[in-house]
Amino acid sequence: MSRIIILPAGLQNQIAAGEVVERPSSVVKELLENSLDAGAQSIHVHLEEGGLALVEVVDDGYGMQYQDMTLAVHRHATSKIASMQDLAAVQSFGFRGEALPSIASVSRLRLSSRPKGQDEGNFLEILYGNHLDHGPEAMNPGTRVRVQNLLANLPARLKFLKTRGTEGKRCSEIFIRLALTNLEVDLELFSDGRNLYRFFRDETLRDRLSRVWPEQICRDLRDVELDQGDFRVHGLTSMPENAQARGERMLFYVNNRAVRDKILISALKQAYKGRLLSREYPQAVIFLDLPPAEVDVNVHPAKSEVRFRNEKHIFSLVSRAVARSLEQNHFAVPDKPPEDKGLDMDPEINLDTTYRTGPREARPEMPVFQEDFRHEIAPDYGDSSPRKMPAPVHVPGPGLSYLGQIENSYLVFMKDTGRMLVIDQHGAHERIVFEDLKQENRKVQTRLLAIPVHVALHQAERSLLEEIWSKLGGLGFVLELQDEKTLLVKGLPDFMSSGQGLEALRSMLQDKVRDMDNILIALACKSAVKSNRPLTRDEALGLAHQLMQCKEMNFCPHGRPICMDLGSRELERLFKRR
Repeated sequence: MSRIIILPAGLQNQIAAGEVVERPSSVVKELLENSLDAGAQSIHVHLEEGGLALVEVVDDGYGMQYQDMTLAVHRHATSKIASMQDLAAVQSFGFRGEALPSIASVSRLRLSSRPKGQDEGNFLEILYGNHLDHGPEAMNPGTRVRVQNLLANLPARLKFLKTRGTEGKRCSEIFIRLALTNLEVDLELFSDGRNLYRFFRDETLRDRLSRVWPEQICRDLRDVELDQGDFRVHGLTSMPENAQARGERMLFYVNNRAVRDKILISALKQAYKGRLLSREYPQAVIFLDLPPAEVDVNVHPAKSEVRFRNEKHIFSLVSRAVARSLEQNHFAVPDKPPEDKGLDMDPEINLDTTYRTGPREARPEMPVFQEDFRHEIAPDYGDSSPRKMPAPVHVPGPGLSYLGQIENSYLVFMKDTGRMLVIDQHGAHERIVFEDLKQENRKVQTRLLAIPVHVALHQAERSLLEEIWSKLGGLGFVLELQDEKTLLVKGLPDFMSSGQGLEALRSMLQDKVRDMDNILIALACKSAVKSNRPLTRDEALGLAHQLMQCKEMNFCPHGRPICMDLGSRELERLFKRR
C-alpha cells in the first residue's frame, strides 16, 4: 500500500481548479465578484475567443498592496473572513481564497493593482502556477486581472468545452446575472473588441432587463414584494401568458448572491400552479434577503449553491410573494351582496359592482368527494345529457355587455371602460366545475347505468386503476374488475353522461393520473361545455356570472388562460400600429 503524502502546492491548486474553474465563464464570475467585493463602481470585462484566449477584468476598486497581491495567489488566503464567526455571517461574494490560485494554476495570469492614494501600482505574473515576473506598473487606481490561454496546460479539460461562441455566451450570461443585482455599478462587456453590453450606474432592474429580455416580456413584468420581519422577497416576474418552453430565465439571488436552488425553483413553480401548462416556464428575477445565519453559502467551491436553515419557511415565503403579484381579476367581486337581489334577466353584468349571490350551497349542486367517500344512488338509471348551463343571475347596473360568440367558442363582452373581454367558454366552465368538485361537505351521487360498459385494460392500466380505485369510488364511479383484462363500469358521477364519464376514465389511465387534483381536472374537462357549441345569451351570461364567483377566474385547471382583456393598446399591436 502506498504511503500517504501531502500533495505539492501546484497539484493542490490544479485539483481545486477543477471545481472552481470549469470554463471561461467561471473565471468571469470569480473576477467580477472580487471586483464587487473591492467596492468597484466601474468594471470593464474584455473577452477574446469566448474567453479561452483572454479574460480581462478592470475595476476602480480599493486596490491591493504588493504584499497582499503575493498572498492573494496562495490558497485559502483572503481578506473577507478571519474566524468561524465571520464564516457564519459572511456577506461578501468571495471568502474561500481559492479563485485566484486556481485560475493561476491553469493559465497565464497577470495581476496588476494600485491602491487609492498611491502614485503607482505593481504587477505580478504567473504561468501555470509558477512565478514569472513582478514589478511596478503605471495604472489608474484599482485592479486589473488578465487571464490568457486558459486551460492550455490541461488539453484533456479543453476537450469538454463547447464552441467559442457558446463559451462566450455563457460568459455574457454570468456578466448579466451579476449586473442585475449590482445596479449601483457601471458595467461594460467587450468581446473580440466589440461592445456587447453596457449597464449604467443607478439604473433600475427593469432598465437592465429591457436590454437582455424581449420587449413583450419586460413590458408585462409584475413587481414582487413581500416583507416578513427580517425576511424580504422582491423582484420581477412575468405574466403567465408570456411563458416559454425553457427555464433559463428563472433567476434567483440570496443576499444578492446569484444561486441555483431547487427549493426556490419549486416555490416559483408552485406560485404559477394552475396558471401554466405542463413544460411551460415563467420568467422571473427573484431576490431573497434574509439574516446571514439563516443560510449556509459554504456548500460548494463555486458558491452558487446554498442551504437554508428553514426550507419550508423559505418555500412558503417565495411562493406567496410571487402568487400575490400574479393575482388579477377581470371581475371585481365584493364579499357582501348589495341590497338589490333581483333575479330578473338582464343583458348586462356590472364588472365593478358584481357580488356573490349568496352561499355556495345555493348554486347548482355538483358532487364532491369527502374523506369517508359517502355517496348516494340517483333514482334514474338511464343515460343523461351533460349538465345544462345555469340560468344567469341578474346583477344590477351597467358594466359588462354581452356582444356575442366567436366561432361558437369564445364569448365577447364589452366593458363600460371601452375595453373588450373575451372568455374561452370551455376553459371557463372547466374552472367552474373544477372548483365545485373541490368543495367539501358534499354527498356524492352515483347514476347507475342501465347497461354496464366493458373497458379493455392493459396490465399497466390495471395497476394504476388499483391505485386510484378508492378515489374513483368516492367520486361516484361504480367499477368492477371482471377479469385480468376487463373493467366493468356500472355507474358514473350523476353530472356526466356515459360518454363523458368513460372518456374521463380513459383520460386518467392514459395520462397516468394518481393524485386527486388531476382526477378532478379530468372530470371537469370532460364534463365542461365544449368549444364549437352555440350558447344562448342567457347561457353566456350565466357562465360569466358563475366564473365571477370562482377563486381563480383567470386560468383553467390545466393552466390555460380563460379571459383576455383587450383594449386599444393590444389591438394596435395586433395591427402593427405601434
